[in-house]
Amino acid sequence: MSIVNLIIVAKINPAEKEALGLYLKGVAELYEQVGAQSVHKYKISEASIGEYTPSIVSIMQFSDRKALDKVFESTAYQALIPLRDKAFSKVESYIS
Repeated sequence: MSIVNLIIVAKINPAEKEALGLYLKGVAELYEQVGAQSVHKYKISEASIGEYTPSIVSIMQFSDRKALDKVFESTAYQALIPLRDKAFSKVESYIS
């Protein structure tokens, strides 16, 4: 078993707070189902290099790649994508 981290970098869309709440609730339930743990969440106040300033950076830890794939390949997560697209003006994720 090899631990996998998911690093999420996102810019919240302030006009879509309801979509954000629904998305975060739904994804939290999926993370819980696979035992994923929050390592840390950071609110970003400004960029030190570059022009883009995300709102948040979040690091989630999964027991292995299979657990991470189970979340993002699930029908339940696919149903959350329209909410994600409303809730964030930009969102990127990275696997380490």
